Amino acid sequence: MGNKKGTKEKVTLGSGMLYMAEFTGNFAKDFADILQELMRPENHAGWIKGGASIEYKPTMTKEKDDLGHVVKEVLTEEEATLKSGLFTWNGITLSKLTSTAEITEEEKNGKRYRRLKIGGASNDDGKQYAILFVHEDPIEGNCYLLVVGRNSAGFTITFAADSATVIDAEFTCKPHDDRGTLIEFVEEIDEEYQQTYTEEELNALTVAQIETIAKAKGYTLTGTDKASKIASFMTAQTAAGNGGSQDGTE
Repeated sequence: MGNKKGTKEKVTLGSGMLYMAEFTGNFAKDFADILQELMRPENHAGWIKGGASIEYKPTMTKEKDDLGHVVKEVLTEEEATLKSGLFTWNGITLSKLTSTAEITEEEKNGKRYRRLKIGGASNDDGKQYAILFVHEDPIEGNCYLLVVGRNSAGFTITFAADSATVIDAEFTCKPHDDRGTLIEFVEEIDEEYQQTYTEEELNALTVAQIETIAKAKGYTLTGTDKASKIASFMTAQTAAGNGGSQDGTE
């Protein structure tokens, strides 16, 4: 039997893909809708070399009385940074990594040019970007990093004869909702259920929840009201434990 998605036994191995889109001030409520919005070909920032990393650094202030009997720690500041090396890139990529960028296109003498101008503090566009890192794992489940920020490290372009140019981007994360979220780490998971349930535990659930759990366990419930469905569930559970029938009947 394969590993369930999202368990503590999951081994996360490998790099992923990076997507960037201008942040308009809010995300969709459901994460699936956020993925649909961001994971578009035009938002693909480029292929990654050297992986990606996320760093969260809290600053704590400690106060204590003169004798050291009472100590209180208070969180006073938070920092979060997403780093990634872009192996493939172009002028459009650089424009998203630079707040003073201006990009235009022109054509002359049968050739078309993309022209990127960078610089001038007064040209700071103030744009923030939604940055999504996607680590794909079809067996143990994908995981995602979602932040909002902009590149704060600049970049270096080196044209070398023996190595490809990798643009190292460093995004300083900004709060992107009312609770002050800096980082969202999202995992694909499988539903987890208890091995056995008591009648009291089932009574605390809705009929829909009981039916969902029964379906996941392979129980076919009988009856039309909650009490009969619980009785059917308990019968099926006992039968399953004894290696007998799981159809919920006597």
